[in-house]
Amino acid sequence: MARKEVTQFFDDLSGNPLSAEEVQSVIFGVDNDTYIIDLSEENAEKFRETLQPYIQVARKHVAPTQKIRRTRGVTANGRAREIRQWAIDQGKEISLRGKIPTEIIEAYNTAHK
Repeated sequence: MARKEVTQFFDDLSGNPLSAEEVQSVIFGVDNDTYIIDLSEENAEKFRETLQPYIQVARKHVAPTQKIRRTRGVTANGRAREIRQWAIDQGKEISLRGKIPTEIIEAYNTAHK
């Protein structure tokens, strides 16, 4: 049995159906909340025209970037492939991608001292 899923777009304001080419997803924010609305070209234009007086006197807000916390811990130090193969050979459960669990790195380091 074949299955076909169809995505149908609608103007969120008028409820009228839209083709994928007609829909305009407009993202906007108010009071620290961000919204997205799917509109026809006509309603998207009306929306932007309505906001224009406010936009003209407003300042753009650039969200501060989040600092990435780096932790010092046990690392694979470029030996990820070797450690993964060792773990598999030892019968340990390990994914083929992603971060290698600290316990496996520590076990590998202990076994190879």
